[in-house]
Order: sequence, then structure tokens, then C-alpha cells
Amino acid sequence: GKKPGRKRKLREQDLVAARALLADESITVAEVAERLGVSPATLYRELPGGRSGVG
Repeated sequence: GKKPGRKRKLREQDLVAARALLADESITVAEVAERLGVSPATLYRELPGGRSGVG
């Protein structure tokens, strides 16, 4: 059957890539979000804690 709710904007492989990019302190959350085609708010929602939640 169908899953209820909205489809996720970021797949698991996108989240893995985001975590790898955020490990580099010279890249901003906004730049990572732009590369993935989402807003920074979406990235923060999917990665609670933002950059500090990565490492």
C-alpha cells in the first residue's frame, strides 16, 4: 500500500553526502543545501543538530 504523509525530499544517500560535506568546516550548510537542491531548513530538519550533529 501507500505510505501516508509527504514524500521525503532527501534520500538516504543524499543524507550521507550531506554529512560528508558538512564534515568540511569550509563549506556552509547553505552551500550543502544548494548542492542537494533543498533549502537549508530542509537540511536542518533532516539532520537535527546541523553541523554539530554530524561529527
